Amino acid sequence: MYKSLETEVLVIGGGGAGCRAAIEAHDNGSKVLMMLKGELGNSGCTLWVGISSAVGSWGGDKADTIDTSMVDLLSYGGYLGNQDLAKILSDESAARVNEMEEWGIDFRRNQDGSIYVERDPEHTYARSFYFKIKGEADGDHHNDKYDYGSQPGHAIMDVLTRQIAKRDIHVKSNTVLIDLLTNNGRVVGALGLDSENDELVVVKAKSVVLATGSYSHVFAPTTVSPFETGDGHGSAYRAGAELIDMETCQYVATDRPFKPESVFLNIEGEDIMPKYGIDLKSRDKATKEYMCYAIWKEVMQGKGTDNEKVYIDVDGNRDPSSPLDKLMQTAPQAHTTIGGVKINSKCETSLPGLYAGGAIGAGVYGHARPQGYTSMITLVFGRIAGENASLGAAASESLEIDELQLQNVMNSAIDVKKRLKNINPRDIKKQIKVIMRTHCWVIREEKSLIEGLSKITDLTNYLQNKGIDNSDNLVADGYEWARYLELNNLLLTSKLMIEGSLMRKESRGAYNRDEYPNTDNVNWLKNLIYKNVDGESIIDAVPVDLKYCAPTEFAGTI
Repeated sequence: MYKSLETEVLVIGGGGAGCRAAIEAHDNGSKVLMMLKGELGNSGCTLWVGISSAVGSWGGDKADTIDTSMVDLLSYGGYLGNQDLAKILSDESAARVNEMEEWGIDFRRNQDGSIYVERDPEHTYARSFYFKIKGEADGDHHNDKYDYGSQPGHAIMDVLTRQIAKRDIHVKSNTVLIDLLTNNGRVVGALGLDSENDELVVVKAKSVVLATGSYSHVFAPTTVSPFETGDGHGSAYRAGAELIDMETCQYVATDRPFKPESVFLNIEGEDIMPKYGIDLKSRDKATKEYMCYAIWKEVMQGKGTDNEKVYIDVDGNRDPSSPLDKLMQTAPQAHTTIGGVKINSKCETSLPGLYAGGAIGAGVYGHARPQGYTSMITLVFGRIAGENASLGAAASESLEIDELQLQNVMNSAIDVKKRLKNINPRDIKKQIKVIMRTHCWVIREEKSLIEGLSKITDLTNYLQNKGIDNSDNLVADGYEWARYLELNNLLLTSKLMIEGSLMRKESRGAYNRDEYPNTDNVNWLKNLIYKNVDGESIIDAVPVDLKYCAPTEFAGTI
């Protein structure tokens, strides 16, 4: 009926965080199994990494310190980031970069051979650089090893997968996480679906590391890989783990590259950015959050095109008398969701035996993420999660799988196949994306959020109430079954995002409420913690611990 596997540390996810966790757990003496939704090297969000940022010898200013980096990170996120996690990220990033160099990664370099470094708008100092594979030329390229991504992300995964290959780490590819398994309140393994063989897989483990990325495919358009459908978030939530910051998503301002001199125009031909305090001289320093807000505010006011986009004059030299419709159109895209499983400094979750790292290990950033830190969280917190999962496994007695729970979870997964086999999961996924883009996009408003929540609830009920079809015309294969299973997680994470958005009545970082345009540090310097209590969604607002830095009005309190 199912295949059984056993290991000491189970790592779920095959991107940068998953690979780094597996390496560390192995090097700490644990037997490790990786369970990947895709193929090793072609799974996860790390392949899309562009620029990376860390304080190190490559930096452009000796005045830069790890404390400066930490403050940049926390202040940019509206001081909602976990300050212990931000300090760890700033402290350990250079060591992880040096480690990657020892393992064979290279950098984009200047003509004199020094590492090319630039300063991004979100950073006080120049500390941003680009990884590359040794021997490859700088710039755009096509690497046949990878199905998607960019050169820096390819370089990271190239190095990490080589390290995986050197170790005795079992990799179970094309296997989708269905749910975590628990016994007496402790995570003891997971149920997966081997999509390739259309087979359920039960993995017994002393420790489990979630490294499953984001849930950004609640939206379209989105920049992330198709694997990021909130599988880890959904399974953790159903098992009882606390989630944090689920209301927030990072967006990028355009769906195409643009130059600092580019001009964004509404349908009336107005240059948009100066209306929002971004003039041409400062445009190269404008953050993605300001630009996203400006573009989408114009669309909301009816000054966008029929495609809900604006025009872009890429070179900034358009003849004002020429027709606007000769220009390209552009609009914001969803990037990575910021919310995820709440972790502490050891990457432990609120459930014993469960750890998380990378994009799913939430709480580091707050409500916006400065460009460049994405690759660093995968390496820093992937390593920490792997180390502590190994230590936790060594200190734990082996617990048996709860057979009753396992049977219930398997029956539920099989019921999904039987209930939904007569629908097209891609059609339902498209409906979810339309709802979320219509009602929970860059700028949110209460009436629309309520409508969106109602639509998500109706869609959830529709799928849950479809009758069981016991006829022999089963779903074609395991890959199609996996698409059905993803719908549960997409609907759940959509619901939580909207519920949290209704609760948070302010604007901060990448999060915008139209009725509450200002940041409210008096009432909302708080994280939202999401819990599943007997099947009900409970959201608590918890004050932030301002132990290292604070907004100006609170500066005297630390």
